[in-house]
Amino acid sequence: MPPPAEQSLSDILRDSGYFDAAGNLRLDFVVRDRLAPIAEDMANAHPPLTSHQVRRFFQHCRAIEAKLRAKTSTWAAEEAAFRQLDVAAADAFGKMPPKIPELFHDFIKSNVAAVKNEKDFLKGFLPHFEALVGFGSQYFKERERN
Repeated sequence: MPPPAEQSLSDILRDSGYFDAAGNLRLDFVVRDRLAPIAEDMANAHPPLTSHQVRRFFQHCRAIEAKLRAKTSTWAAEEAAFRQLDVAAADAFGKMPPKIPELFHDFIKSNVAAVKNEKDFLKGFLPHFEALVGFGSQYFKERERN
């Protein structure tokens, strides 16, 4: 039975993880109708999530992915670097004024907590984050220079 439409992605993630019973990524984590509204909310938050900020976090993940896929490193060696994402988000949110919106901080925090192994990272979290970045590209603006 599919989750009710009002169930948040955070709730699905906490209750069931990224994958269905057959081991496939749940579509809720990559479909436009679930991710685009979240991206728009992040872009309209205070402070708004900028393309610079989201790319900074996403590129950190891509660097870890590249090492894992090239087999120049292992999940055991890269897991701490991945967990640092939560630290970076907490720092950016805790600044005065905050550099990222609370909604993005919560996204990073809940997703980092949900990743238990390399499969969760490569096949669950990364496609989910990629969907947020992709659908958010129309909403996330460059930061204004002062």
